Amino acid sequence: MAKIVEGTMLSFSGGEWSDKWTNGPFEVIKEFDQQETVDAFRAQFQPEDEWDKPDESEFAAWLTLNNFIRDVPRSYNWYMGGYDFEPVIAADRAS
Repeated sequence: MAKIVEGTMLSFSGGEWSDKWTNGPFEVIKEFDQQETVDAFRAQFQPEDEWDKPDESEFAAWLTLNNFIRDVPRSYNWYMGGYDFEPVIAADRAS
C-alpha cells in the first residue's frame, strides 16, 4: 500500500506537453493510503450528467474537506509563461 504520511508536502500534476498542470503545494495533515482514498472519492462521486467525471480539483477539495490536506501557509505559485520563458512579475503581493 502506498501511504502518504503526515507532514508531507504534496502537489498534484497531470497532463502532457502544453497541457501539463500542477496543483499545490498542500500539507498532508492526516496519513492516508493512496488507493483507499481514491476508491473512497470515486465511490461518493455523483455525476450531474453523462459527461460529468471526477477531476483533480474536486479530488483536492474532497481531501481538504475530509481533513487529509490543507494549503501550505505563505506559499506562492509563480507563473512562468505559456510556451516561452516569460515570468509574470506581480506588481504587489502580500508578504
